[in-house]
Amino acid sequence: MNNISTHIKLQKQASVSYRIFRFISLIGLEGSIWIAAIIYLAFFVNPYETHFTICPLSNAGFEHCPGCGLGNSISLLFHGYFKESFNTHVLGIPALLIILHRIYSIIRFNLKKVKTTIQ
Repeated sequence: MNNISTHIKLQKQASVSYRIFRFISLIGLEGSIWIAAIIYLAFFVNPYETHFTICPLSNAGFEHCPGCGLGNSISLLFHGYFKESFNTHVLGIPALLIILHRIYSIIRFNLKKVKTTIQ
């Protein structure tokens, strides 16, 4: 009896690990990076704090960089501050929409690839 319940548990674990593997293969590396970045901006960034930047223009002393503030703008958007998001960086909203569309495109492409492999 114990061997049967152990076998059933192992099958369930294998099924769960297969589902996780399939989900990761649908997202891919690029999709995983984009999703992780969005989760980071939505939950772990305080847009009102200053932080270290790797921007070469900002580190060189230039006051304006076309990309600086984009992450803060997206983070403000997730926190519901739409006006502040737009004032921080005009392209924050379009950038978020482009990133979400890219994630959707990656998953859609990988789903088509999986369906053709199965058939």
